[in-house]
Amino acid sequence: MQEIERFFGNLFSGIINRFKYSAMDAADRKMRETIDDQIEQRRQKRKSQDREDRE
Repeated sequence: MQEIERFFGNLFSGIINRFKYSAMDAADRKMRETIDDQIEQRRQKRKSQDREDRE
């Protein structure tokens, strides 16, 4: 009986950990994409400001 409980406990624990780490990876990816987008937007603003300054 204890072996069955341990088996299912380990199984569910593994599944929960997999979902948890998957969600953390997705959040990390989204954060990096957002930061990259913000950096790119700032670069574009600088380029357009530099062009205006030259004119």
